[in-house]
Amino acid sequence: MGVCVMQVIKTGKAGLVNVFGHRLAHSVSLVALAAGIVVAGVSTPAAAQQNTETQSDAASAIDFSIPAQDLNQALLTFANQTNLQLFYDVDRVAGLQSTALIGTHSPAEALSILLSGSGVSYRFTGKNTVSLTKLEISDSSGATVIDPLYVEANAQDSEDLAHGYVATRSSAGTKTSKALIETAKSISVVSGQEIEDRAVASIEDAVAYTAGVATNNYGYDPRFDQVYVRGYPVHIYGDYRDGLRQMTGVYATFRTEPYSLEQLEIVKGPTAALYGQSTPGGLLNSVTKRPHLGAKNNVYGRFTNTDSYEGGFDYNLGLTENGTWASRIVGMTRFGETSNEIQDDRQMFAPTIRWQPNADTDLTIYTLFQHDETDASATLLNLNGEILDYRTSDADYDYQKQDQFQVGYDLTHDLSNLPVTLAQKARFGYFDLEARYLTGGVTGGGWKNSNTEYHRAAQAVEETLWSAQVDNQVITTFETADAKHEVMTGLDLMYSKSDYRFGSSGVLSDYIFYLNDPNRSISGTTPAYTTFDDVTYNQSGIYVQDQIELGNWHLNGGVRFDYAERKRISRLTNTGSTDYNTATTFNVSALYAFDNGISPYVSWGTSFLPSTSQDSEGKMLNPTEGEQYEAGIKFEPVGFDGFFTVSAYRLTEDNVARYAGYSGSIGSYYDSIGKVESRGLEIEGSANVTENLSLVGNLAYNNAKIVKGSYRGNTPLVTPEKAASSWANYNFNQGPLDGWGFGVGVRYTDSSYANYTNTSKNKPYTVLDAAIRYDFAALNNKLDGLTLAINGTNLADNDAAICNNGYCYQIEGQTIAATLKYDW
Repeated sequence: MGVCVMQVIKTGKAGLVNVFGHRLAHSVSLVALAAGIVVAGVSTPAAAQQNTETQSDAASAIDFSIPAQDLNQALLTFANQTNLQLFYDVDRVAGLQSTALIGTHSPAEALSILLSGSGVSYRFTGKNTVSLTKLEISDSSGATVIDPLYVEANAQDSEDLAHGYVATRSSAGTKTSKALIETAKSISVVSGQEIEDRAVASIEDAVAYTAGVATNNYGYDPRFDQVYVRGYPVHIYGDYRDGLRQMTGVYATFRTEPYSLEQLEIVKGPTAALYGQSTPGGLLNSVTKRPHLGAKNNVYGRFTNTDSYEGGFDYNLGLTENGTWASRIVGMTRFGETSNEIQDDRQMFAPTIRWQPNADTDLTIYTLFQHDETDASATLLNLNGEILDYRTSDADYDYQKQDQFQVGYDLTHDLSNLPVTLAQKARFGYFDLEARYLTGGVTGGGWKNSNTEYHRAAQAVEETLWSAQVDNQVITTFETADAKHEVMTGLDLMYSKSDYRFGSSGVLSDYIFYLNDPNRSISGTTPAYTTFDDVTYNQSGIYVQDQIELGNWHLNGGVRFDYAERKRISRLTNTGSTDYNTATTFNVSALYAFDNGISPYVSWGTSFLPSTSQDSEGKMLNPTEGEQYEAGIKFEPVGFDGFFTVSAYRLTEDNVARYAGYSGSIGSYYDSIGKVESRGLEIEGSANVTENLSLVGNLAYNNAKIVKGSYRGNTPLVTPEKAASSWANYNFNQGPLDGWGFGVGVRYTDSSYANYTNTSKNKPYTVLDAAIRYDFAALNNKLDGLTLAINGTNLADNDAAICNNGYCYQIEGQTIAATLKYDW
């Protein structure tokens, strides 16, 4: 429930584009693809019938007591009482008054009374969605035309997107659009507005103010989007984009540019019953920007105190007047370094096109081209526990270059005469990576000659990966007695093939680091490749989920069966191994939604993850198995634009593998440290307190222990017990500070252990962020849309060191970024 407030570009013409429920799904077999194309071509004239049905669905009588007041506030109260989503532009209702609404009415009758005399009318566009319009005299002849307060046209459900800092719906937790207040799972959403206000430059920065999420387990390292949820890495097996997993190779991963996103969704706890193999911590889902016919366009330029220069554009284009075809093109480029003097170049281009031929069918096709170039090692030298301000590698020698490409589509089709939705989501992905670096972590490497020389070898990696995925869903709604069911059955398939090459030079005198000459420039050749491996992965899963509404109760049960196969073959010896795994995973939850906006819930779920790690003898480790019990309370205050969650959990994972070292014969190897148990509490909230003030804040406590294995009783590596953060943003729109905006944030991370034996600790640290911006429209209306913002990350330049099993890194240092942006 809630209100979605967006801005609209006036066209001076009548027009509303309907948006209908898009329950998304994914897949990639030729049979499924062909089926999707057939479905896309079916046209069914059910618009009139659907409009009747949606109004009747909202016809149950409700007792109202809303006094005459500011219309925007009245609409907020109405939305919370009716569980309806209202779509409109808050600026267009500013200054309008509502009519008093007293007594028992259906939502449609109540809305008619509330809006009477305001010049605003309404139209149901879905089961729980309402679009508001306003009559205005706007053409030269004086004819009355309808001016849409909100234009709905989006490949995702428009209602799923956060407004301001507050999200009230998400599809990541259930694979269907669901109100967060009715979802028995802890889900955090980082909104597009928050990403913009904080001038986010990486995925790690984007989730920095999210409860239970950590990003500095290996310090600041722009090679990968490293994110940990409840102590578990999700950037490898829990990294999703638009509901489909971004597959990983032996070394490389897909990268995500925040500017290309609408928002980020973090689902906490096991998700295997819907998504298949995954870590028990949860998943991170990036929501790509899609066509919005009423959305603003923008261009921007940015430079930083680290000599980084960046520019980008975001352009929406309606290809037809009736909204049947729409497109969006997003692009950016960046050249320069990060605060830690690590190269961070990127070029990204992402065009998208959407086709909605009728009320029942919706197809979006999207592509992504991206090039990244950075340094291949961010590790710092560690001399007997003292962290030196010099890299293990050498910036003049190492590099990491990656090109990636993705193309996919989202397709939904509602059957006109049946309560059935068919959905399909598919994507093909490709990346090519080339990297080289210097390291002392080899035989004969490390500190020598009374710790005055650090001996190093050169290593090189090259990897190409092809991936394909498809997820097919059939979603059926029906009733049994007093219970409403939404049953989803799905089949998804994943395939990837990696061509992996690795080589090492051995320790060479040319690569020695001399402590008395630390700035000596290193150059040299790339070592020859000695490992040539083909790694293929297949996963197929069948799942069923039933979401039940029984009065105020919201029940969810799901089960999934997976088959996974991983094969690694050496092209030099034509030998290798194949691992097969099957697993059945479950999810059960219950939530009671009180009418006052409070929803207590409980949930239980399991997970599994086939191991891709080998031990010191080259044998694959056993799959990990996870389980979580969670209880919590969600609160969406009536008449207040905010959302708050308190959650407590007990999370366990068995057969946990952690990096143990490197061998010249088999490469990296891992130890099975046993079973880890985490008991935690998270408190988080976001609010658009007023038109001017927005807030996010969180507290997280995670008591993690190894409860089985050789390190029993110890705390896992780099797993801080406590963390907290808060960000506030205020924009002035009148008075002497009219046009100015300010933001300030603080992040605290507790101490953590740097080794398995728990004999060494990383110190706690605090980071301060801030922002100041100016809207030039306050000077002159002709400058409307032009803003200048200056953002500071880690203003105090805290150079906190993070050590992880012998390797040490630094957190992101101070970055001051100036951004000039124009919206229209």
